[in-house]
Amino acid sequence: MRKTFILSSFLCALLFLSSCNQGTEESTAGTDAGTAINFTLDSLTEETEMSLEDFRGKGVVLNFWATWCGPCREEMPLFEETWRKYKDKDVVFLGIDVMDDKDNATKFLEAIGITYPNLYDPSGKVSGKYNVIALPATFFIDKEGKVVAKNYGSFAGKNGKKKLNLYMEEISK
Repeated sequence: MRKTFILSSFLCALLFLSSCNQGTEESTAGTDAGTAINFTLDSLTEETEMSLEDFRGKGVVLNFWATWCGPCREEMPLFEETWRKYKDKDVVFLGIDVMDDKDNATKFLEAIGITYPNLYDPSGKVSGKYNVIALPATFFIDKEGKVVAKNYGSFAGKNGKKKLNLYMEEISK
């Protein structure tokens, strides 16, 4: 029992430390020659499925998160604020809750007032297709379906909003 606790604690600490690494880079992860890979997942808040293809022709902010990820939870109010600003400019935010408890995720979204679409990836299959190695991970997809940038780590903090707005301008063109 003690060994299991120590191993679990070590793995959680490793994931947390890697998620705190705020890095941005051009990306081909989750792509075929730069094109975002399509997927279909169940919605967390509606009785429906959604596909990435449903948003073809729009800029997409694709954010992988979980309720157990502190930096993920911290950046979501900024995403909601930014979503409200850009939703009439052919840009959509898509949250993907990864390997989490569905009820906890749904209650969390409700509690903090998140209105942009959120999908459920219980097995991590879609996050695996995008080579997500730490949470949060955010991919910026232009209106042609190309991944133009990715960011590992939170957009919270004094420079987070500024950096997010730069990417938003890029995908809303």
